[in-house]
Amino acid sequence: MKKTFNKNIATVSSLTGISRVLGLIRDVVIAWLLGAGPLADAFFVAFRIPNMLRRLSAEGASNVAFIPVFNETLEKEGLARAMAMARSVITLMLLVLGVIVVIGEFIAPLIVGIIAPGFLHTPTFDMALHLTRIMFPYILLVSILALIAGVLNSLGHFAAPAAAPIVLNIFMIATPIIFYKYIPFLKSPADAIAWGVITGGLFQIALQIPPLKRLKVNIRLSFRFKDPRIIQIAKLMGVAALVASVYQINVLVGTLLASFLPRGSISFLYYANRLIELPLGVFAFAVGNVMLPAMSQASAKMNISEMSSLTGKSINAVLLFTIPASIGIFVLADPIITLLFVRGNFSYQEALSTAQALRMYAIGLWAIGASRILTQAFYAMQQANTAVRVAWATLGLNVVFCLILMPSMKHSGIALASTISIIIQTIILLFLLSKKGMIISSIYYLYCTKMVISGALMALCIYPLLRTRFWVHGLNTHSLLMLGASIGIGAASYFALLWITGIRQIKD
Repeated sequence: MKKTFNKNIATVSSLTGISRVLGLIRDVVIAWLLGAGPLADAFFVAFRIPNMLRRLSAEGASNVAFIPVFNETLEKEGLARAMAMARSVITLMLLVLGVIVVIGEFIAPLIVGIIAPGFLHTPTFDMALHLTRIMFPYILLVSILALIAGVLNSLGHFAAPAAAPIVLNIFMIATPIIFYKYIPFLKSPADAIAWGVITGGLFQIALQIPPLKRLKVNIRLSFRFKDPRIIQIAKLMGVAALVASVYQINVLVGTLLASFLPRGSISFLYYANRLIELPLGVFAFAVGNVMLPAMSQASAKMNISEMSSLTGKSINAVLLFTIPASIGIFVLADPIITLLFVRGNFSYQEALSTAQALRMYAIGLWAIGASRILTQAFYAMQQANTAVRVAWATLGLNVVFCLILMPSMKHSGIALASTISIIIQTIILLFLLSKKGMIISSIYYLYCTKMVISGALMALCIYPLLRTRFWVHGLNTHSLLMLGASIGIGAASYFALLWITGIRQIKD
């Protein structure tokens, strides 16, 4: 069993790592073509809208509602019954989201006005509206993808779902380069990137067809909506929307407030947040996606001891990498942003502004990873209402911290407010899980302490390289080697210190 988990986590982590690297290249291409000015702000606002609805309908429905119920049905009633339910859910999702897409195309001006009121009566608003209408159908594509991925994950296949973002990133990179730079078929780079999103969404679904055929799983339309399981999933989806909406409202508040700040503020936050998602995708989300079916099965068996063990090991695996990533990104923010993005329409001053936001996000990177696992535990137990209450409470705190910090810290204050609220959320979730009988072994707290100490000493090891300010002259062989040396020395010193302090079973 442990070997299977390790293999699945390694598979998902590797593919997610490739996806995140391609995502980084995608953002470099976007920065090169759009910079951090009004056109970039318009694109990121437009891209935020389908992403926001994606989390409400796709990730929420899949994680909170569909996967736990599918696994429970699979465990108790067999594959045929579980697949019959899955077909009905996919059909229902197609119908509901089809209507939402049509309505969204008509009310797009209202949506953009709510998300970025600072853009009203400006050319940036018109561009954001145009791009929103291109990308809005993506929510339908990615929601169906999420349900199919949930089926495959529950049946033990993780590769194709984990590889799907790779396809999206490839199309978002290739489309503007081919159809804007080399073949000027589209009138702006933002248009080209937007059409890359839609095309990539179609091919993401196509990628899931071969493994479905190998598993002899038939995905087709089914209009049998009276199944009690469908009603159960529909109710859980409502809860899922509440859970996901809290996070999205946090993002929405940040975007809304940033639209009133100097130009480029939305772009600074986007680029910084994207870099934070690189380690999260490789470690936290990969572990969470693999462990959710196992947690759901343990919950269905009412095995609290196994649930506690799975949760503790998952958090430990996430913190092993996100703690040094938090510290490393904080101290290396300036060289990372400068060497990645300063070219084309992206200036050095814009890089420094982005690095400010990146440092504020980095402080809470470990908490985002741990919170992901803790929330998955509530999802597995089908007790997402608890996560909803916690999320709404911390939402209020985030808004308050934004209003307090933004006047003095500008866009970086928005990032710091998000970090503070996610740390508080993680602490509350951990406390509530302990009240439900899920006790995390004290050995994991000891490991965490050693990781923090090792991470702090790691920062001291790379500090002498930072004093040379090797990045100020931009990307060249010397600066690239120095950044690589900083990361290499940091990683080597961190794991060496873990070994010295007694954490020697890194593979486990």
